[in-house]
Amino acid sequence: MSNDRSQRGYFPYFDYLRISLASIVMLGHDHVITWHASGALAVQIFFALSGWLIGGILLDLNVRDLPRFYMNRAARIWIPYYIALFLLLAVSLLKDQPSLKWFEFLIYKASFVYDIFGPPQLAEYRSFMPLQGTGNHFWSVNAEEQFYLVAPLLLVVAASSLGRRVATWAALSLVAWWANFYASIVFGVFAAIVVRQYGPIHQSPVIRAALVCGVAATGIGLAYEFNFWSLAPVLSICAVLFFAAKGEQRPFGKFVGGISYPLYLNHWIGVFVGNFVLSPFGLRDSPARQAVSILINIAVASALYWYVDRRMLALRGTLYSEARAKNIMFAAYGMVILGLFFGFLVR
Repeated sequence: MSNDRSQRGYFPYFDYLRISLASIVMLGHDHVITWHASGALAVQIFFALSGWLIGGILLDLNVRDLPRFYMNRAARIWIPYYIALFLLLAVSLLKDQPSLKWFEFLIYKASFVYDIFGPPQLAEYRSFMPLQGTGNHFWSVNAEEQFYLVAPLLLVVAASSLGRRVATWAALSLVAWWANFYASIVFGVFAAIVVRQYGPIHQSPVIRAALVCGVAATGIGLAYEFNFWSLAPVLSICAVLFFAAKGEQRPFGKFVGGISYPLYLNHWIGVFVGNFVLSPFGLRDSPARQAVSILINIAVASALYWYVDRRMLALRGTLYSEARAKNIMFAAYGMVILGLFFGFLVR
């Protein structure tokens, strides 16, 4: 869900891609879109987008730049995420009776390891989760946070050896695809490295036609329910590369791209508010409630972007200091390490 400007230029179509993907997830969770894999596919495209953008940013950095990188990530990811987590937990405390298991899932989400320990327990322990698993989609943000910690080790710290070689990331892509281990993210980084070495070959007419064919072929395969985890990463990177054309950012694109992350995080709010307001009229989970929920979600996301995300991004340069950035960097690794230790201990 990254929204950073790389030194390679700006990609304006990504703003519209982000809001489209966040909307698909929202509409899928609210059963407006009935294809069961719609949300999962949107997340895979988000992953490929992050791999492409963050990979491109890291290719421009050296080791001394990493504290600023982590501070920028914290300003972009942590603050909206923890606000969303606070809102989720506040509503949960009004409805649920917290248990030890409830606090266990809270620790996973707070330390960015829920993707590892949460979803495998969803079927058995949904009733013990905050709002009965409503925040399960946070797993993808946790996965991206882990990517932000691992990728710099390869692309920056190990850059002089194997970290930035096309062959290295070609091998990692094949392994990730075979093992079904976040292949979309790895494909995104691989594409960024290829373009850095060979130029914008993805913009040639022949490659663009191949990308369209790739999206069409994998899309048909997914529609016929062929192996999702084999096809989705291919469709995802083809879609990202098709829209990876540099240009100028437009105000409307900046706005819709900006609200995509808070919309993704908080789209459950509209459902709860809509059902609370319309249930007395017999309209719970009705098309009318779905329409109301969409409007509420857009309003909430817009307010959070305007008053939180936008202001935080504007302030991060002013707030930067090397000491503060290093503390954030150590905190980022520390949270995940402690979360992993806790998770393996209690499991």
